[in-house]
Amino acid sequence: MKIFPIILCRGGSKGVPRKNIRDLNGKPLLSYALTEALKVFPKVYLSTEDEEIAEVGKTYGANIILRPPKLAQDDSKSIDAVKHAQKTLKADYIVLLNACTPFTKAEDIQACVDIAISKKADSVVSLVEDFSSHPSKVCYLLENKIMPITSGYSFQTGERQLQTKVYKRNTAIYVISKSTIRKGLICGKNIFGYVMSKEQSWDINEPIDFEICEFLIKKMETPIL
Repeated sequence: MKIFPIILCRGGSKGVPRKNIRDLNGKPLLSYALTEALKVFPKVYLSTEDEEIAEVGKTYGANIILRPPKLAQDDSKSIDAVKHAQKTLKADYIVLLNACTPFTKAEDIQACVDIAISKKADSVVSLVEDFSSHPSKVCYLLENKIMPITSGYSFQTGERQLQTKVYKRNTAIYVISKSTIRKGLICGKNIFGYVMSKEQSWDINEPIDFEICEFLIKKMETPIL
């Protein structure tokens, strides 16, 4: 079975310009996920349209797939970049890793792959528990009137411990079967989840996220006396 990891890194990020190669505690952001992936796979692929990002990726051991600029625009979809890479890789499963989640570990990647194989999954998605997303806490507005998202839950306060646990995608890891990719999807019908901790689930999208993640990395590196 052919299973290949890929990291998508375009050069035109808007929230934090050039964020994929921006310094995070002395290393470019993309190097964190890349380094962990190389503990699981002999080759890790980086898809980019940007020459500088490609060179940084090579420095940290990535194999480069040059992506057409039309697949690296603000409105480009990740699945289209995955389909482009799949033309080269012809994988049974693609492991799509997020360069902007620096706390993803090799054991998380391996666990997601193991679930995909054992369950014959269309997709495996990494998750994080998030009570703030509970149906009883979210709503939409209709002319400023609060409307519950689902009829099964009222918009009421309640004891957190009594509520069903809910999870959201943390965007770190997606394992996608070739048949799901052919359909133009990342999440297929036969889909399974893998839960990661809140601390591991930081997804860098704003400048403040870099500051928080750098603080956390330095805290992890500080020896306990």
